[in-house]
Amino acid sequence: MKLSEILAARERAKEKTVQKPPPAAARPAASAPSAIKVVRTRETPNPDALQFVLNAQILGRGNRSFAARKEAGTDPLGQALFDVRGVANVFIMDNFVTVTKDNTVGWNLLRDQVWKTIEKNVSVYPAEGPGELESIDVLKFPTLPRDEKLKAVEMVLNRSIRANLAKDGGGVEVKGIDGNVVLIQYHGACGSCATSTTGTLQYIQGQLKQQIHRDIEVKSV
Repeated sequence: MKLSEILAARERAKEKTVQKPPPAAARPAASAPSAIKVVRTRETPNPDALQFVLNAQILGRGNRSFAARKEAGTDPLGQALFDVRGVANVFIMDNFVTVTKDNTVGWNLLRDQVWKTIEKNVSVYPAEGPGELESIDVLKFPTLPRDEKLKAVEMVLNRSIRANLAKDGGGVEVKGIDGNVVLIQYHGACGSCATSTTGTLQYIQGQLKQQIHRDIEVKSV
């Protein structure tokens, strides 16, 4: 046997004993990172509240508001945010999350912690709730049944109020109505904002008076 044939046989024997790595398709795939990201933060009129704006809409209708960890229930994002020291309130709507902090902590370190927590736990919420509210005849508001009055108030809030509050990281919920007195509750940045009980309240009351009935009063609860 020629020397060249002997050397070639040895090379073939070595190749058989060397274990080749498995093909790429056989390797376990790494979990894909979430496509939903925080793109920026936006200050609100409330210095203790910061709005974290996302690159996608995560809530198609309504909002989710948690004033304490127990209120978050099984909501993964809400639970995770309350695990961050200093978080006092979480408000989720459309494509943003507004986080209100305890006034004893600063945003310097908390901002990054909240940012990372949102990106790690955020997901799109399933669609739920009723469709668009039907138009209500408000000419006879004082004599309307209670549920019709509530629908009329919701109609004005959806049309003229909520979009503006959302820009500042907040929201408003109707808690009830007693005669012509509408009871509301603020969420998100509006919850502890100094102007919520003065300027914002007067603006909401003015819109309801103008669009529904001049005798309407609004109280924050």
